[in-house]
Amino acid sequence: MVPALLVRVRVLFWGIASFAVILGGLGLPSLALAEEQGSLLTKHDIKLYGFVDVSYTQNFNHPDTSPGTNSLRIFDVDSDAFRVHMAQIVFEKEGKTGGEMLDRAGFRVKLNFGEDSQFTGGSDFGDETDFQEVYVQYVAPFGNGLDLRLGRQNTLIGFEVIESPYNPNFSRSWLFGLGEPFTTTGVRAAYAFNENVSLAVGGISSFTQGTGDTNSDVSLESALSVSLHERLGVTGFLFWGNEQARNTPGAGDLILGGGIVTVDVTEQTSAVVEAYYANQANASTISPAGNSRWNGVAAYLIHDFTDQWGVRVRGEIFEDAGGARACGGTLSPPRAGVCAGATAGAASPLAPIAQTLWETTFTVQYKPVPPLITRLEFRYDKSNKNTFQDGVNASNNQQTLALEVIYLF
Repeated sequence: MVPALLVRVRVLFWGIASFAVILGGLGLPSLALAEEQGSLLTKHDIKLYGFVDVSYTQNFNHPDTSPGTNSLRIFDVDSDAFRVHMAQIVFEKEGKTGGEMLDRAGFRVKLNFGEDSQFTGGSDFGDETDFQEVYVQYVAPFGNGLDLRLGRQNTLIGFEVIESPYNPNFSRSWLFGLGEPFTTTGVRAAYAFNENVSLAVGGISSFTQGTGDTNSDVSLESALSVSLHERLGVTGFLFWGNEQARNTPGAGDLILGGGIVTVDVTEQTSAVVEAYYANQANASTISPAGNSRWNGVAAYLIHDFTDQWGVRVRGEIFEDAGGARACGGTLSPPRAGVCAGATAGAASPLAPIAQTLWETTFTVQYKPVPPLITRLEFRYDKSNKNTFQDGVNASNNQQTLALEVIYLF
């Protein structure tokens, strides 16, 4: 345990040192020097912020795997163990809609350290270190301002995101973890027609939760957001492109379409529903030359009793009809989407399994002070197949209890 912790400390130190070298390479002063001079960060509205995220998860199935792994989870994969999820540093300047050219130009560099960085979809340039987002921005003086961005960014698709503090629950949904991209690389244009309607369209290189591209084709990603009322918002999203699925190099176009409805019931209570349907030609891992299909719906109820105390409830159903999205992981890092029977370092994942998954998640959130977020979460998972690990046996269900602590800075 101690040697592993020392390795992570060294990785964290190396990553921070690398970040300092990057800043030096850009000709930027150190943070201490910038604070002393009071020039760079204040003059150009450059921001530096981030968070640290750690947790402990207890799996009541006590899976007999090495290492202990929660089946079909995305980032909370460690069973009966602590996990250093992420230490994230964001260095950015947001482009503005008015002013001179320098005011309209911007950038973002988002650097992750920790175990989750192995699977955040950026450029994994070291053990537990990853550039999740790196892009440059320019807001062109067209109408209300045309926001242009080039580089790697978080996807436009879906309600949940990689960063845990910005999600209502600790664990991620299957809609997010199994069926949607995490980050995309390419060019994106966004335009707000007015305060109620905005559109974003991007030409990107891949649809994947991991790193790298599967082919040289460019795919389309888009999102249209409409505020129908001060308490009601709707976002529709679409992905379309020629993307290869796992173990199916002859796969054709992938089309994913869906939407998110957000309702502010009261000032303290909100409800969110996300649903989508995805289909990819010739990508089924079960039926030769058949299409792969996955779809699902997730509903969230978010209530804050006070500024400190709140509860979040999520219910979800996810169908992997073609067997191409779930059970593709192994017991080697990063271990996401692992099903019962997986082994460490396997040359190929388990045999494809078509299944329908259900889960219900209850989260209690408490903020002792504004920068500190603590969460206690119970989650119940179920499948119509025996894909969860229960001791040495396969099971159709799984229950976990997790404690998460996040510090924002």
